[in-house]
Amino acid sequence: MTISSNQLKTEIFYPDSDGKPMAESDPARDYLIYAVEALDIYFQARSDIYVSGNLFIYYKQGIPSAVIAPDVFVVFGVEKKKTL
Repeated sequence: MTISSNQLKTEIFYPDSDGKPMAESDPARDYLIYAVEALDIYFQARSDIYVSGNLFIYYKQGIPSAVIAPDVFVVFGVEKKKTL
């Protein structure tokens, strides 16, 4: 019997929350929101730039522990599409 590599793979779960609060204080939250909104306005004419913040970014496929959640980030060369 031959087993394909697809049969050996298990589904990998990528969490979308770590259960921790978004910001440490009201001012920190306000700065986060301000920075995302200011950059979004700055790049509003560009359809190839995505601006967001406090979202998980998985940087190694298949390794859910390889994750960061920056307060604010800008991605160039992608569709400007908000996550659901």
